[in-house]
Amino acid sequence: MTISTELPGVQPFQICEKLDDFHAAKLLPTGAFNLINTIDPERINSSKRVETLSRTLSLELVINDTQRREILLNTVPPSKIGELEDRIGISINQLRQKDKLEQSLRRNLLGFFGFATIANQTTTTSESAKTVLPERGLFPHQKRAASDIEQYLYFEEGRAMLHLPTGTGKTRTAMSIVASHLRTRPKGLVLWLAATRELLEQAATEFELTWRALGDRQVDCLRFWSSHNPQIDKITDGIVIAGLAKLHSYGKEREKLWSLGDRTTMVVFDEAHQAVATTYRDIIETVATRNPKTPLLGLSATPGRTWGNPTVDAAVAELFCGNKVMISFNGANPIRHLTDEGYLAEVDFSLLNVEPGLQLSTEDLAEISKTLDISDDLATRFGEDEQRNLRIIQCLLELIETHSRILVFAASVDNALLLASVCRGMGLKADAVTGKTDAWKRKHVIQKFKRSGGPNRILINYGVLTTGFDAPAASAALIARPTKSLVLYSQMVGRVIRGPKAGGTKHCKVVTVVDTNLPGFGDVAQAFMNWEDVWNET
Repeated sequence: MTISTELPGVQPFQICEKLDDFHAAKLLPTGAFNLINTIDPERINSSKRVETLSRTLSLELVINDTQRREILLNTVPPSKIGELEDRIGISINQLRQKDKLEQSLRRNLLGFFGFATIANQTTTTSESAKTVLPERGLFPHQKRAASDIEQYLYFEEGRAMLHLPTGTGKTRTAMSIVASHLRTRPKGLVLWLAATRELLEQAATEFELTWRALGDRQVDCLRFWSSHNPQIDKITDGIVIAGLAKLHSYGKEREKLWSLGDRTTMVVFDEAHQAVATTYRDIIETVATRNPKTPLLGLSATPGRTWGNPTVDAAVAELFCGNKVMISFNGANPIRHLTDEGYLAEVDFSLLNVEPGLQLSTEDLAEISKTLDISDDLATRFGEDEQRNLRIIQCLLELIETHSRILVFAASVDNALLLASVCRGMGLKADAVTGKTDAWKRKHVIQKFKRSGGPNRILINYGVLTTGFDAPAASAALIARPTKSLVLYSQMVGRVIRGPKAGGTKHCKVVTVVDTNLPGFGDVAQAFMNWEDVWNET
């Protein structure tokens, strides 16, 4: 009897063995082949070729793009077509004709081509409803902030903004306030609002930890976003952590939103500089005003929506009655003081000046001058610039020598996939996560990045890790997302500035890509203090 030693499916090296330069350039993320060939031609033109191309492949991109998928399917040997069809449940011709692939079909394709390393994962990472049973102290500056906030919430106008720099425990401080609120009444319901999955999951996890330490009874913690669908119609004791999009949809039946407001005894809005957006403000005012004694707490490291637009920023201040609590150290700059005390890392800022080949038109410049931030379309065009990407890769090759975990903010989804692919092609450990990444893969990639020890790693993201993401081991950030938003910039910087007393690093490095024809920022202290004039005048 002959025992076959052939691997199931088609492995990445088998795909790449069949690719000439033309088809390799087409299959890989746009520009990846040329970038690697420019940086180190030997990786493409020697015995390293197949290994380099295998590392550079982004199957996540390939299987969702019909032209790339066609090139991929052409590498399947005739003897393997039957196995492929059995694996995916349809014929290869049917697969060629599909514009969009269902998640199960994508997963089976990834498995056939040797890329699915995680089996039987689900998109729901935790229970929608969990009973939390009654271990968490605050730092001195957090205690003072919590005490000052409670004065506004319960003894004055009932509305206030908690303004703590990113990385100094804003969520933890707020959850201590929430726990105190619930303990002081026999029954209470806190509605916690946020926009992103990461912020929401961070809040739910923080509440569970805080209540176990500070709680005095059994309460419910309900996750209400994305695929989480607990029954919130009758909860009267505990916390509902709700995604704004889902709550907006829920509130289309106004009676449901009114009922929720009738039962709510406190509202918390995370990243509250977004609160004056029309849709969000409607939710807040509907819920928070059903009972005039319902306190409204806003949280932000950047209590304004703009850079240099006091009218819009003043609307945020007005919503919270002009009441803002920030940490104070006898007139000392709070960022400087918290850094000296070890709560924040000592940040080494540097600029990577780039003169991209992209030429901005008169229309582009007019648009930039009128809008609050760089448009997605323009950012995508910057992300396609070969010279810009070459400088970024070269910078990452230098950073990886001295930093074990590097977080990169890309210009677009395609730019994130491109940079990650090229980094892998250059022999680095790199992954990309975007809003299009399947939830199970996003969780796996983030856990791998957070894990201590092992090889140095780079995590490149677009649009998903600017808030609510905690990776204390990350000691470097490269901000390649073009922006003129001080809010967004300070949020990106904030991902890597936790100091040793907060579980982070003593020193960190932030490299900001500065496109010579776009504005940029390089001083987190300036970011933190920018809106003081608006709030003080209010």
